[in-house]
Parts: sequence; structure tokens; C-alpha cells
Amino acid sequence: MSPTVALCGFGLVMGNESCRAPAAYRIEARTNDNRRVVLHLCSDHIHRAWQVAQFAVDKKFPNENLRVRSIHLYQVQERAQIAEAAS
Repeated sequence: MSPTVALCGFGLVMGNESCRAPAAYRIEARTNDNRRVVLHLCSDHIHRAWQVAQFAVDKKFPNENLRVRSIHLYQVQERAQIAEAAS
């Protein structure tokens, strides 16, 4: 069974653009009260990770005025790397 390829979540979070590129990074953002948001971004949008994470927190927890305290970036393995590792 082949693994599911995640797509960039930039358009889903920001709402004003769409991106159909495969995700290169998984972002885990934590707020000041330790709530968590996980999203995926492509290489073209990774430089906006903090801004996108804050927007995602605002959408997930409306009217709570939470701020992103930290983000962790995890590089997503590409299919070729997964196949190579499996062999």
C-alpha cells in the first residue's frame, strides 16, 4: 500500500490562493496555552510558516486571541526516498 501524499495546505488556511504542490514540510504550531495546530506546506510557502500557523490558530480557535508560541518543522519524505528506504 503506497503512502498518501499530503498537499500544501496554504490555500486551505489562507483562503485567497490555492497551491496544489506536494507538501515538503509538516508544521506543528503550539500556542501560549499549549494548544496545537498541524498543517503541511510546500517549499514555496515554507517561508510563511509562522504567519500561516497564526492564521490557522485564529481559524481553529476563534475569539480566543491565542498567539503562536513555537513552530516545529518536520521535513516530509518524498516517495522516492520512501521507496528507497523500503528496499
